[in-house]
Amino acid sequence: MFKKFLILSVLAFFSAFVFAQGLSENAGPEEKNVKSLRLEDALNLAIKNNVSVKRERILLDAAKRASSHSWNSVLPSFFVSANDELEMPDIAGGSGKNNAGFQNNFGLEGKISIGISSDFFASMQKTKLDYEAKRISFEEAISEIAGQVKEFYFSLLLAKENIDFLKENLESAKNQALQNEERYRKGILSEMEYLSSKVSYEKLKPELKSKELAYKKTTKDFYLYIGLEEDVQLQGSLEEFVKAYKDFFNAEMKTRLAENVNAGEIPSVKNIEKQIEAAKKNVAATRLSYYGPRANLSYAVNPLLAGGDKGRIKQFASIGISIPVENILPFSKGADSIRAAEDSVNVLQLRFAEKNKKVRQEFSYIIQSLNQKDESIDSFKSFVSLAQANYDTTKFAYSKGMTEFLSLQNALKENFEAKLNLQKDFLETLKLYLSLEKLCGISAISPVEE
Repeated sequence: MFKKFLILSVLAFFSAFVFAQGLSENAGPEEKNVKSLRLEDALNLAIKNNVSVKRERILLDAAKRASSHSWNSVLPSFFVSANDELEMPDIAGGSGKNNAGFQNNFGLEGKISIGISSDFFASMQKTKLDYEAKRISFEEAISEIAGQVKEFYFSLLLAKENIDFLKENLESAKNQALQNEERYRKGILSEMEYLSSKVSYEKLKPELKSKELAYKKTTKDFYLYIGLEEDVQLQGSLEEFVKAYKDFFNAEMKTRLAENVNAGEIPSVKNIEKQIEAAKKNVAATRLSYYGPRANLSYAVNPLLAGGDKGRIKQFASIGISIPVENILPFSKGADSIRAAEDSVNVLQLRFAEKNKKVRQEFSYIIQSLNQKDESIDSFKSFVSLAQANYDTTKFAYSKGMTEFLSLQNALKENFEAKLNLQKDFLETLKLYLSLEKLCGISAISPVEE
């Protein structure tokens, strides 16, 4: 009895296992164990793998190194050399010292020298400002990549919604075609309406296939852009992201950002300010470089190890100050270099005034557009509800023979377009929020390192 029970249990287990395997193999894409990808994860991957970010990071590190080592121009120079001096007899002999023979003097020489330029401190400040400007540029590069990733991600969500809507329409068209086929067989539906329903159904198939292929290619491009090598499923919906952005950029945040814009506390504006400061320091450094004096200090020791002066230790010291007098002339190279540096400051100041004005105008436009989009989304939501109700009513009326199939087709089309237009409006709203992020240097959704 126990043996029979055991055999039945094993067979039952094996059958369940095979059945589960079959379910797993036949599972659709939504049921398979596909990894999910959050927007934050995509941002992390892009910032980690993007070539532009890597390049900007190298330039930032170089600017930081130059800033921290800007004092090294006053480091003393050390020289150690070996000297072998051969003293030969004079060509014409004279009274005094007997120099008829050869003398070979061999020795070592050590020398230390320091040069101090009058533009030293101005150059140090300029390198520090250059580093600060490069740091802001690096942050802007990160912001640029993040904005592109977000727009790519949101566009893919829209494409996915479009495919889902088409699948719904295809399923509805399929069911309607089957119903019409049954009604046609029973003789209660004309052949024309039956064929029209079949055509509507068959027409949706290639359209869906085309959208799916385009979506697959675009997702592969996205994976390549962020450095991902496996298929994933994007998380979230456009409506959810719109709500998240709206909550982040609330009335209080918008007021604070408006104050920052009016005060010029915006990364793009601050970057030009740093460039102007650096350009002014460059003018000062250039002026001191061409007009200012340069001091040179040196000390050398030369012990003689062989020859007639063996054992003698020579030492030399020098102090020198040089002033480039020729640069005082108005047509000299130094004068032209100074004027060129001053021209750079004037150009940057013009850019600064233009940027300030442009930023204010763009901020005002984005805020107004977002307010309009809020109204537009509310209208589209109402229209979607009406289009769905109209389709449901028309579908019921058609099933009762109270309306034509063309009316049902039109209602289905309007319902599809209403849903898709609402999603497109979500995407346009998100693009406005991305523009606001970029303009103000603030991010509602940032990469989060795990």
